[in-house]
Amino acid sequence: MNEDAIGKKPDSGVGDASAAEDIALMLRAKADDLAAFSQLVRKHQNAVMNFFLRSGVYRDVEDLAQEAFLKLHRARHGYRPSAKFTTFLYLIARQVMIDSIRRGVRRAKLMEGYGKEADTAEDAPGMRGERGDAEKALACLGPAMRETVVLVVMQGLTHAEAAEVLGIPTGTVKSRISAAMRQMRIALEAPGATRNPQTDAGGRQED
Repeated sequence: MNEDAIGKKPDSGVGDASAAEDIALMLRAKADDLAAFSQLVRKHQNAVMNFFLRSGVYRDVEDLAQEAFLKLHRARHGYRPSAKFTTFLYLIARQVMIDSIRRGVRRAKLMEGYGKEADTAEDAPGMRGERGDAEKALACLGPAMRETVVLVVMQGLTHAEAAEVLGIPTGTVKSRISAAMRQMRIALEAPGATRNPQTDAGGRQED
């Protein structure tokens, strides 16, 4: 299985131009240019929601994306263009996701303490029914491998950028990707695994 099966990375030339535009917009936002910040939100909100979905968070993704951008806006004065804007953004989005999971765990424990059952998570609209090969393969991975694959393969970060977001060495990112690809290949080739014609050509959601 190659990377095309679970999401294509952007062309490097286009990516460089886009990254430069992001930095310019964020520097303007840092100077309290609301129009520049709004442009960043429009440009990246779908990618942030896809990040949550691909990471296995299927509820309240729009609210989580909004929370991530609110935190980004509050943190704008601390932004330094020493790294890509998307690295800075996914650092914030990942923390929002972790905080959301922790809130869910605390809520479940509270409800259990009162003798009630916590609500079970449902697929977000558009995620119900049969999922494509990418989702099936991602589901076989543990949280650490899954978030690494999502950042590098599906969101297009480099190994170094993903390492910064995750707070781990670059070598660990590379080893996780290698191990994850093996596990995903096994999952897709296992008996009973079905192919979805709609995802064979790439299988990713539009960012």
